[in-house]
Amino acid sequence: MSSLNDNKKKLREEYRRRRDAFYSQLDKATRGLAFRRPPSPLAKLIEQSEVIALYSAIGSEAPTASLTEYLAELGKITAFPVCIGDSPLEFRRVDHLDLLEAGFRKISEPGAQCPVVAPDLIIAPIVAFDRAMGRLGQGGGHYDRSFARYPKATRIGLAWSVQETDSVPVQSHDIPLDMIVTESEIIQRVDIKS
Repeated sequence: MSSLNDNKKKLREEYRRRRDAFYSQLDKATRGLAFRRPPSPLAKLIEQSEVIALYSAIGSEAPTASLTEYLAELGKITAFPVCIGDSPLEFRRVDHLDLLEAGFRKISEPGAQCPVVAPDLIIAPIVAFDRAMGRLGQGGGHYDRSFARYPKATRIGLAWSVQETDSVPVQSHDIPLDMIVTESEIIQRVDIKS
């Protein structure tokens, strides 16, 4: 188990560096255009969903600000995660981005006044991914516990293409994604319900 955890730690370090380097070479216009509108397979899943959970992108993570605007235009309920210890993430409805405040690790989270909701579709950040729909996250297991808590929710990962690896080390609690969207490609499970 220790060697698997060490391997995951090394992968996280390497793919954070790759992501940071890739992001730093993008000009402002390209950054603004990336992930501006969802590709049609993701747009279809969004149309079929009522409550969509997003994350507040930090640093070089794939941005979600334009998706937030897109969901508002569609009249969808948008939720953001709140990290509460080792529990699954709690998703809270956010009607205005000014309801977000600095939370766990200074990541923007909904305030306590925002109601808890159950997502139909969860869009998660990625540190690294593979073609088997494996996702390497930050290492806290928060999203995997949340995927298990909401098993009917469609699981989408957003990432830059440079975050792809040959194989993500998988443990029994790791839950695969249904779709991965990068700036250049859509990867999805054959049996996804789109």
